[in-house]
Amino acid sequence: MLLEKIIHQSRQRSDDIAIVDDQRSISFGQLMMAAQMMAGFVDQAIPGTDRVGLLIPQSAGFAVAFLGVRWTGRMVVPLNYLLKVDELLPIVRAAELKYVITIRYFKALAQGLEQAGVRVLFMEDLAFRALWPRLKAWAWRRRLPERRPDEVAAILYTSGTSAVPKGVMLTNSNLDSNAADAIEHARFNDQMTFLGVLPMFHTLGLMACFLVPLSLGCKVVYQARFNPAAVLDAIKKHHVEVLIAVPTMYALLANCKSASRENLSSVRYAISGGEPLPLALVEKFRDQFGIPLLEGFGLTETSPIVTLSTPWACKPGCVGRPIPHQQLRIVNENGEDLPANQDGELWIKGPNVMRGYYHDPEATAAVLTPDGWFKTGDIARIDEDGFLAITGRKKEMIIMAGEKIAPGEIEDVIRKHPAVLLVAVIGAKDPQRGEVPVAFVQLEPGLAQLPTAQELRVFVRSRLAPYKTPRDVYFVADMPRSPTGKILKRALVIPTAGTVNQAVTE
Repeated sequence: MLLEKIIHQSRQRSDDIAIVDDQRSISFGQLMMAAQMMAGFVDQAIPGTDRVGLLIPQSAGFAVAFLGVRWTGRMVVPLNYLLKVDELLPIVRAAELKYVITIRYFKALAQGLEQAGVRVLFMEDLAFRALWPRLKAWAWRRRLPERRPDEVAAILYTSGTSAVPKGVMLTNSNLDSNAADAIEHARFNDQMTFLGVLPMFHTLGLMACFLVPLSLGCKVVYQARFNPAAVLDAIKKHHVEVLIAVPTMYALLANCKSASRENLSSVRYAISGGEPLPLALVEKFRDQFGIPLLEGFGLTETSPIVTLSTPWACKPGCVGRPIPHQQLRIVNENGEDLPANQDGELWIKGPNVMRGYYHDPEATAAVLTPDGWFKTGDIARIDEDGFLAITGRKKEMIIMAGEKIAPGEIEDVIRKHPAVLLVAVIGAKDPQRGEVPVAFVQLEPGLAQLPTAQELRVFVRSRLAPYKTPRDVYFVADMPRSPTGKILKRALVIPTAGTVNQAVTE
């Protein structure tokens, strides 16, 4: 299993650097000793629970906390630190978390959690450095608990089409197989250096920037915040060979004034995921840096990697071929298989497919067939060479710079404004961020004073994470509706310049 593999690497490469983050560098030996210390701390400070939340950015601290919690046999629940307290609490309650480990940088979030009855533990209070001498004497003495392949290792929360995210239960087998199959497919080796700029509450960040490199014995460089100039400097300084990011990040790198071919000369894999990759960006990156962007596809429910383009197998507009042990089907509305190059819903089967949604058997049954196929809700096609292309989504999900946004969550907030009668939120194309949310609002009749679009945006921004604030708010006299009264979002048209609809754009 993955933890055993990382322990093995730590024994074989004790003095080799495992992680470089914004504050420190630690070796594989130090990583394992710190993980053992964390395990002991968890056993003493967190009794009587099998789930522990982690509110920590991508860093050595996250790695130590994750490995330490898993060493005790408990499930890890990585939490989105970009959310506000009111958004985070429903996730914490859904996961039934009693304890959350975090850092003092997130003190405001921690206070909100504590007020809701959650016990918060700070990494800074563990005083690792003072205990290094004693810890060295303990090295490798802590035994791993017995763990089964089918037991849940982590629960990751992903936005659904409703306002409440669903907890995806990923087992030891899910994570182990996905890491091993991705390594085999991409031909990664133990001499490579990875750069980690994706948050660990996303499965792509957790898998590709944490579990894959450390199980291989690779060095990984973490940056808690994405800054294009800092990323370019890190790539050059550490001779990064594997860069994994979302298209928005690649666009910012391409537009960075200090960007040059020299900065990226060490990169062998520039992997893109999390949102659709524009062909124009692929061409720009290739022309500017001489590097192909390699698009992949996956979902939280698939641990996440399903397909991945490689330098030797890449087609424009496609997200690569399946990694080993993946079965893919393209089906029609009756669940019947379609031939090559025809669009239909993508179904996936493999050892990486989740166990189910935490405490949500109905949602689980809706997407998992009795014989193990996962219905993705994505519209796709497979060509005669086995390359997958994603051509649409059955779901309403908005994906902005890799972040999933549920329209219903924004709609629920806007409806609380006393001047709003009806609201509908859709995704609008954006050249920098892929998609952005925009809102259509029908006001209550007979208002003495009409709210402005900016007023409604501020109303949302004060209650949700900033990235969920609609870029534009459009006022309409009547919402388009079906015969049953349902708002027809497909009939909503974003006004062009010169129309009378009131809107505000950042």
